Formats: sequence, structure tokens, C-alpha cells
Amino acid sequence: MPAPRDLYSLFTRHASARPDRILISHAESVTSRQLLGEAERWSGRLHDVGVGPGAIVLLAGLEETAFMAALLATWARDAAAIPADPLTAAPELERIRRDLGATHHVSQEGVARLEPSLPASSMARGAAVIKLTSGSTGSPRGIAVTAGQLLADAGHLIEAMGITSEDTNIAAIPLSYSYGFGNLVMPLVMQGSPILLVPSLAPEPLAAALSIDRPAIFPGVPLLFDVLGMSPLAPRGLRLCICAGAPLSPRTAASFLERTGIPVRAFYGTSETGGITWDGSADGLAALAEEGCVGAPLPGVEVSLEGEERRVVVRGAAVASGYTAAEEAGFVDGAFMTSDTGSLDDRGRLTLTGRLSSSVNIAGRKVSPAEVERCLNSLDGVRAAAVIGMTDETRGESLGACVVADGALQRADLLAHLHASLAPWKVPRRIIFLDEIPSTSRGKVDTAALRRRLAAETSST
Repeated sequence: MPAPRDLYSLFTRHASARPDRILISHAESVTSRQLLGEAERWSGRLHDVGVGPGAIVLLAGLEETAFMAALLATWARDAAAIPADPLTAAPELERIRRDLGATHHVSQEGVARLEPSLPASSMARGAAVIKLTSGSTGSPRGIAVTAGQLLADAGHLIEAMGITSEDTNIAAIPLSYSYGFGNLVMPLVMQGSPILLVPSLAPEPLAAALSIDRPAIFPGVPLLFDVLGMSPLAPRGLRLCICAGAPLSPRTAASFLERTGIPVRAFYGTSETGGITWDGSADGLAALAEEGCVGAPLPGVEVSLEGEERRVVVRGAAVASGYTAAEEAGFVDGAFMTSDTGSLDDRGRLTLTGRLSSSVNIAGRKVSPAEVERCLNSLDGVRAAAVIGMTDETRGESLGACVVADGALQRADLLAHLHASLAPWKVPRRIIFLDEIPSTSRGKVDTAALRRRLAAETSST
């Protein structure tokens, strides 16, 4: 069974064979030799603080090139990495350290040894990566993924999408994000596919990146394809556009196709399974043919629909080992039961029809409303709060908050507290004050009433 160190060895073979090749393009270009040298320096720092097999290293607050080097260095030490979004707020990082048993923290400032309050599970210690997702209560939840599972997922994607070592992957999604990890990080590690880093919500740099001459692939989310409508776009080397993280609307797909002549191919996956399905059809127009259609299963992936609700269940070599907390459910006999429901057509294509969980999908990032509610309720002056998901044309979904508060508390106070405690995407875009939180006859929060009240308001953050 491959170990984390085997991932590092795989990278070094590619890097050593083509040492002067540019692997990362940004403000400065980074060659294979330079990235390998930086990884070796980080590995020395990790060695000095005792990182070795069984260690769990939190990677947080790193710019992209440093993230790649620190990740490779963690694998060189045969340890597991927890990739955290660079915008993760300090209180959230503290919860991750506490709940997932991180032993070390790597940031732009260096390496710090941690004293975990909880011992890490054997599953976590045997992982190459512990992916982060939000649990039903909003507490951080770790997904243990082995080196073998990472390689299997990357192999499925490379085979299905035809990703070669000569293709430049345009990186506008975070490398630490599960989608970015599978489509950007692992092709670089496995076969030296270079990445071009661009600011995700900057229309002009993003349009310029998509207009490069060399063969390029753009894994994006619906919001990014909408953003591209704000700048002139003249794709030359761009040969493949992939969309995941949130539902791809026919409007977004049609608009991009009309402007560029390039179809946006729907892609579906989860942090727990890696890639599941994608639109590999000749025309790439599945999203236009039927809303919610995400194509057929990737090679090596089996999809079934189970139960009366037609829940999407995934099997394959890339399915993760499980959650690091034993009490978390979802993994059964090597399969993962997603929170999505769907249907399969006579061509084997999956169409997503709904969700069974309360999590909200904001441009591909899963957020638990319970976490945001707890944050609001922790502020002095807030007497009650309810947070729900709302349809958002550009992000798929967004959050709305209804708050009962003392008269002295202002909306600016709520926003300041939220921004200090949570990542930016977890801050509700719409906040209203109510005299009371409406409830149903059974005493539960009346989400339908809240949604109507929020929809009637026009203020947003």
C-alpha cells in the first residue's frame, strides 16, 4: 500500500527528469528544481521539530507555492497533512487543531509544535491527507485519505479528462480545496502538469490566463464562469473547461459557450470520494440538455441510487477511509453514501435532484448553518438567531440570517463579529432583525417563513 513518502518520491522523479521546467507560474515562475529545493528546506524544518510517521501537520496561512512545498515536505516525512484554506479565521483554526489532533502547524512564519487536546485516531495517522469538511453541527470534520486513494482519484481524473503533462491547469480555485487538490495538486505531483495561479475573482487576470497560447485546462466553479462575462475573452490554447463545486446552470453554460465556442463540462465529486461523474460526451452539453445533469461515472467509479429517496452512493478505489471521528456515519462497506439524491438516464448519466443534509453549498464550499448560528448567538446582545440557505444565481446558494437582538446592537456589530470568527464565505450575505424567530406548530424554526422574510429584504453584505 502506498505511503505518503511514495507521493513525494513520485514527484521527485518527475522534477529531477525535467529540472528547468516551470511548474508554477504566478508573479514569479517556479521551476521543478526550485520547488524541489523549497520542499527539501521545509522537510529539514519539519525534521527539526520531530515530524515523522504518525504526525499530523496543519498547513494554514500559506501562499500557494509555499503550500505546495510544505505539502511535499510533509509527505517526505511520511506524515499526514491537513490542508486548510488560507482565509480560514483564527478561531476556526483553533477548532481544527483541537478536534483533529494536529501535532504541528506550518504557516508562512515557520513550523510550530502543537499539543493536541485530543489524540489522533489511527485512521488519521495512516492518512496522507486529512480533508476538511463541515459536520452537521458545524464543528470541523476530518476525512482520512490515504496515498493510494489520492493516486486512484487522480488516475480516474487524468484518464477521463485526458490531462497530460503538457497541459497547464489554470488555478483559480484554492489548492487546499478538495476540488483543487484533485484537479491541480495531484496532476502536478503524479505527472508534472504545471499550474498557472490567478486571482479567482479578478475578471481581467482570469480572462488573460484563459487566453494563453499553450494547451490549458480550466477547472472552475459557476461563479468564475459568470465572472468571465465581465472581461474580453479570446481563448487560444484553452481546450477544456470543467465546472464543479456547485450546480452548473444552463444559463451559465450557454453564455460561456456562446462567447467562446468551448463547452463547460459538468463535473461532480465530494471530498469523501474524489471525482464521481463528469460530462465526457462528444459535445459536452449535458448541462444544457438537462439541468442538474453531471455526466457519467469516471473510470473506476461505480454509482448507484439507493433507498426510496434515491440517494447517490459511490464505490471505488478513491473512496476515503472514513471520517477521523468514529461516530460519524456515511461510509459503509467501502462505499460512501452522499447527501445528494439523483436519477440515472438510459445513457448512465447522473442528474442531481436534491440534497438530504442541512449543509449549504456556497460556490463549492459546504457550510453548516448551525456553525454560523452558534457564532451569532455568542455575541452579547443577540437573543436568538436562525441561519438558512437561500438560492443564489451566482454562488448556487448563500446564507441568510434572522436575528433577535437588543436594540443597541447594529448590523455592523454582527458583521464585525462574524468576520472576526469565520471564513469570509460563511458570513451571511443577507441579515435581518426580527422581534422573534417564527416557529411551526411543532415548535421548530419555520424556515419557509424565514425564507419569505429574507427574500423580501434587499440589503446584502
